[in-house]
Amino acid sequence: MTTLANRIPRILTVGTGAVGAIYSWRLSKSCHVTAVCRSNYEAVKKNGFDIDSVKFGKEIFRPNNVVRTVSEAITTDTPSYDYILVTLKALPESYNVAEIIAPAVTSDTTTIVLIQNGLGVEEPITHQFPNNPLISIVAYIGTSQLEPGKILMVGRESLVVGPYLQAKTNADKQRAEFIEALQKGNVDVQQVDDVERVRWQKLFWNAAFSPVCAMTGMNTTQLLANEEAMNVVKSVMKEVIDAANAHGYQFDHKEQITNMIARTEATAQNYKPSMQLDKERSSPMEVEVILGTPLKQAKQKGLQVPNLELMHSLCSATNALIISNGRNSQL
Repeated sequence: MTTLANRIPRILTVGTGAVGAIYSWRLSKSCHVTAVCRSNYEAVKKNGFDIDSVKFGKEIFRPNNVVRTVSEAITTDTPSYDYILVTLKALPESYNVAEIIAPAVTSDTTTIVLIQNGLGVEEPITHQFPNNPLISIVAYIGTSQLEPGKILMVGRESLVVGPYLQAKTNADKQRAEFIEALQKGNVDVQQVDDVERVRWQKLFWNAAFSPVCAMTGMNTTQLLANEEAMNVVKSVMKEVIDAANAHGYQFDHKEQITNMIARTEATAQNYKPSMQLDKERSSPMEVEVILGTPLKQAKQKGLQVPNLELMHSLCSATNALIISNGRNSQL
């Protein structure tokens, strides 16, 4: 049984960009929300989030508290949180999420919620906090921060929530309560039996289309019209499906590839994936969780995945340059 009727859960959102702002806003309908903001701190602290959403409408969302760091969120009034919602970009090349949230994690009692892209994002959390409940969520949403604190959300959204089967602590009770809080904010929640299966399936698209768009500079419509580029997309996608099936899943190659391409043609014309946008902005790309982890998983099973390996090498080299240039510009 969930207990939202009897209490107001305290939520700490870490990484309050576009995705974090949208879901913090929806959770605030039944929860107390503290937002950790970095580059947008001044704007949000002063004016809140100015949100324009086709689905949810327009509103100025003011979190209960706005802070710069996780440590700053721990006060005498709020010594602990029921949930830590992580919506940071998944960049293990640049930082360890577990270390960032550690000051706010109370042993055994704080539930850690991940809304992040890619595969293997749970591993640093289960390693450092094995006794804390973990909720892993896959998001399907189109949203961006146009300027600090100004959020645009296009179309609808959906969150896929289910057990992370390798977790060391049962989170059924906490997951049910968190889903209830999301639904009170009119969020579309789909429940599954194995969230990692959904992560693999999302990766079929993300590991193929995203890096090819990023490396070629083509958007999805241009890519779909380019035979050579699409040959690369299909080759990488096949190898990622191979890796998933080697870990016990039974995805049909032809069905998945056909569906991914058809869905792109139908719903994602002239679209630039986040990896491509990051490259254009000279921001670090989510290379390891989108390409590195499936590559590692494939090699663990003895698979030959030359296209995935080459794509990972190209994107990793590009990422290293972006990160290096970013550090140099701060000197």
